Formats: sequence, structure tokens, C-alpha cells
Amino acid sequence: MVSISDIHLNNTSLQTPGSGPTVALLGATAGIGLSTLHAILKNTSTPTVYIVGRNPSRLRDLISTAQKLNASATLIPIETGDLTLVKNAEKAAQEIASKASRLDLLVMSPGYLSFASAPDFSPEGLDRITSIRYHARMRFLLTVLPLLRAAPNPRVISILAGGQEGDLKLEDLAMTQKTTYGPLYAAGAAGAMTTLFLEEVAKQEGNEKIVFLHIFPGLVATDLQVRDSGWFYHMLWEWIAKPLFKIFGASAEDAGERVLFAGTNGRFRRVQDPESVRGTLVQEGSDGVLGSGVYAVKEDSEVVKEGGNKELKALKEKGAGRKVWEYTVGEFERIQRL
Repeated sequence: MVSISDIHLNNTSLQTPGSGPTVALLGATAGIGLSTLHAILKNTSTPTVYIVGRNPSRLRDLISTAQKLNASATLIPIETGDLTLVKNAEKAAQEIASKASRLDLLVMSPGYLSFASAPDFSPEGLDRITSIRYHARMRFLLTVLPLLRAAPNPRVISILAGGQEGDLKLEDLAMTQKTTYGPLYAAGAAGAMTTLFLEEVAKQEGNEKIVFLHIFPGLVATDLQVRDSGWFYHMLWEWIAKPLFKIFGASAEDAGERVLFAGTNGRFRRVQDPESVRGTLVQEGSDGVLGSGVYAVKEDSEVVKEGGNKELKALKEKGAGRKVWEYTVGEFERIQRL
């Protein structure tokens, strides 16, 4: 475990004079994303932060409040619609690409809870909760890749379920068959597709210096909302789960500090020769290789070792990474034609 005192020590060391990082936050108007924004503002000198959100008035209020944490920060609102829609995520990313020259850090955390037993398909033909957890985020990532490539030490963070990957029915990745879907399956599937997709992106020419992190934040006391699940699950979340999270979980503030740590600390980096960093703090990637550049990070800021959990290992043996990549890109192309 990386102690919270070590996390703070790392983050306060970022307060150096001069130009600050350029950051894009997808899902920063609440929860861990908002806490990450606060951590960036408190611990960097002159950051430029693109804040993507669906509610214009909420964005204005957030920026007005956040600016007080760092008067030297440049905060740029990027208004978007429903982020369960891939086209909205792509449009927001394109707006950032038209304004920025580079992107040092991309943090993606939009989402909500759903205990629905059947998929809720959007007009794009994707299950909404799976899209906001996975499809929309990966479309955003692919759109801003040129900005990440232009940065000296770029990093990408998706806050979801690193190390908690579930099984995938590779013949039904879109979850259209009635026997496929369930709330636990959908959560594990989004986690698995995220790790596998990031590994595929990391292999591509031009992305050799980008570090990708898939973070599982654990139990965190946030205002995450439950949707499309019926009154019982809403009551269960509001009256039982959320109070327990506040007692036993981490604070949103600490979770945000841990995200910033993951986005800046040297233990998460890419190296050409794994043996050259053996015995150092450089961590194992999601493939079990030191410094390979894709990391599954647990709530205590340690990585999942030995190539991931048993579900992820089994999927890799089936060649699932390439299948997930081809499915996802195919869906993006289909949605473009709508």
C-alpha cells in the first residue's frame, strides 16, 4: 500500500514554478473526477484544465468555485450532452483538439450506478451504462490521441475497475442477447474491455510514450447516483450503501489525490528494458512486465501483478484484446454512419 502521506508528498512536489500541465477531465463535475480537479488545482502551479460536463450552469458554478483554489489556473468549460452517447464524447474531444496543442493528462470518470437486469439501449444502439463506462471514454481517448502524442510524458487514466475485470462473451460484446446481460456481468465486462482496449492502443505506432492506467478506486464516499433501477435499489443505495461508504470507504478527497499520484509518479512509466528497472519502484504492467506502460491500479495505489486476475488472463489466452479492439472500432464506425 502507498500511504496517503506518501501520496501527499508526491503531489506537493508538483508545485514548481513555470508552465503547468494541460489536463482534460471527463466527468469532473462530481465525485472522484471533481476531487481530482481539486487535487490538480491545489498541487500544480499554473495548470490548464479542460472540464467536460453536460450541464452549462453547473460548469459555470464549478469553475467559479474551483478558480478560488488556484487563481493562476486556466479553467476551460467544454459543454457536452449526454455522455452515454459516443457522438457527444467525440464532439467534446474534438472541441478540445481545436483549442489545445498538447495534453499531458487525460482523466475519465463519468458514470452512474445501475442495477438494471436488462440493457437500456441508446439511440446509438449501445447499452447506456456500458457506453458511459467504456465506449464513450474510448472514443474520447482515440480522438485526443494526437494531443497526447504531442506531450513529453503523457498519461491516460480511466477510473473504473482495474483488477476487477470480469468474463466476456466474445460472441456478444454488444450485449444484445437476453442471456448475456446482468448488472454484475455488465460491470465486469466494461472493466475487462477497458483493460484490453488500453493494451491494444498502447501497442500502436506513435503511442510508445503514452502511459495508460486503469484505476479501481474502491469504496469511496461520493454522491454517485443510481439510475434505471427501481425504487428498491435507490433506497438501498441512499439509506444503506452510501452511509456505509462514508464510514468504511475512503474520502473523495483522498481518492482524488491518489488519481493525481497515479498521473504523475515515476513508478508508472514505460521503459524499453524491463531488466534495467528491476529492483526499483517501477511497477508491473497489466501484462506482468515491469514498465510495460499499461497499469491496473488498485485502491491503495498498488498495481495488480502477475498479468491480472484469472478472468483477464483467461480472456488474453483467447485473443480477446484484438477482438475487443475490432468490435469497438467497428461500433464507432457504425455510429458515425447514423
